[in-house]
Amino acid sequence: MKPIERPTIVRTTVATALAALTLVVGGLTLAQEETGNSNALGGQSLESAANDATASMWTFQLAWEGRTWKDEEGPNGQARPEGNRDMWQLRAVAPIALTKNLTLLNRLTMRNNEAADKSSGAGDAEYFAMFIPLEWATGRWGIGPQVNFPAEDPKFGNQVWRYGFATGLLQRAAEDKILAGVLIQQIWGKTDPGDPDRQVAQPITIQPIFNYSLDKGLYLNIGETALSYNWDAKAWLIPLGIRFGKIFINKNGSTWNLYGEFRTTVGYDDSWPGSVMNNAFRLNVSHAFPM
Repeated sequence: MKPIERPTIVRTTVATALAALTLVVGGLTLAQEETGNSNALGGQSLESAANDATASMWTFQLAWEGRTWKDEEGPNGQARPEGNRDMWQLRAVAPIALTKNLTLLNRLTMRNNEAADKSSGAGDAEYFAMFIPLEWATGRWGIGPQVNFPAEDPKFGNQVWRYGFATGLLQRAAEDKILAGVLIQQIWGKTDPGDPDRQVAQPITIQPIFNYSLDKGLYLNIGETALSYNWDAKAWLIPLGIRFGKIFINKNGSTWNLYGEFRTTVGYDDSWPGSVMNNAFRLNVSHAFPM
């Protein structure tokens, strides 16, 4: 495992800004018809639900992230490529109650990436449909299919369709002050240039979740700290993040979630292929309504 160097932040374009605004406004209009209170969340507090990826909340998120990348020799003896620099992300979460004891959580994530040459385009878009068949007083578990969409250009992400699954487990404690769990995503795709018909297991991502609620809607958590394991290279990539944010609760039961996040790679195996992130900084705004 190796340590990481200092960051710089670069500018990005906003090619998806108008589309993001259209979707958010349209989603908020629909969400207002579905407004509820914490009873719709099974007794979970709105402060906790606003940071819970499995909560029955209509959620619309807009985030910007700037990244820097490690400049070093990779396992093949050549310099590691620089990954995408800046990113704009739009995410929409739409829960649907299928039965009294079964909820379908739809999550669509779209991204606009800035490549090393400062061009930008769509890439790394994904959708998963998580069925939540198991829920108890202080937590829930779900699992469902996932699809990753082709990128606009190879420099913005992978250009093939990829399919797999996502599963998540969340548990609350200390009167909802603590939210802990894990989100696991695994996909497969025909990404081997030497054998285009072979289905390749993409690196599995294991995202631990830990959130601690402070007073007056403030909170701390570990952010987008998704560990990755590359099956072919038998190599780990381990980031660590810190997020500080604030939840604002409206009289109608909707919430605003504003946060800033810093993330760095704390370790990786020498055999990890491709890019290795140095540091990332993220700014986020989310708006949510109980189902």
